Formats: sequence, C-alpha cells, structure tokens
Amino acid sequence: MNESALLQHLEGIAEKLNLTVNYQNLRKLSIYSRGGLYRLKDEQVVLIETSLTLSEKIDMLADALSRFNIEDISMPPLVRKIIDGKKTAGRPDENVDMSEVPSSPDSSPEDNPADEPE
Repeated sequence: MNESALLQHLEGIAEKLNLTVNYQNLRKLSIYSRGGLYRLKDEQVVLIETSLTLSEKIDMLADALSRFNIEDISMPPLVRKIIDGKKTAGRPDENVDMSEVPSSPDSSPEDNPADEPE
C-alpha cells in the first residue's frame, strides 16, 4: 500500500467517525501549527497544514484517529498497526515507523488533490 492509498484509508476512517478532515494553508491564516484535532463548536475537526509531506499528513491524521475507539471499524492490518502505534507511543509528536509504507514516486504535494484549499 503506498502513502496516497494509506492517507485515503485514514480519511475514510475519519469519515466513519464523523470527523471532518480539512487541509488548509494554516500559515496563510497566521496559524503557525502543523495542525491537529480540534473542536469547533459541536464538531470535531482534524486540521492539517497543506505544506506537510504525505508522510507527515499520515502521521497527523493517524495521531488524531488514535484518540478514538476504532475497534469495530474494518481496515487493512497496516492501517490499524499505524493507528495503534500512535496509541502506544504516548506522545502525539512521536512518529510511527513508516518504513513498511512505500513512497509513491509520483505523489508530490503539488499533485495531491486533497491538498487543494476549499
């Protein structure tokens, strides 16, 4: 599974949890953060900085998903392993070993349609 497919799986899990995943140029909004899990009014939102690499976006979203009960959600074993790795890491900024996820040579941040601001 390449990084792009992995990110799509994570986004699908977020959707099943009724989480909104929003990719924004946070720096343009004078928000100097990589993003994270936030509560906006009554909605839980994962904000992710668009300039992050695909691997960093995966890490950010997996960290947010690790805070929820995902036991009953069907997903590939690698996806579950990455999310569970964030749970056991104990620190939100600790990276999960992404060595099992091959990089897509043709997946640059500029080519990722999910990076487009809304």
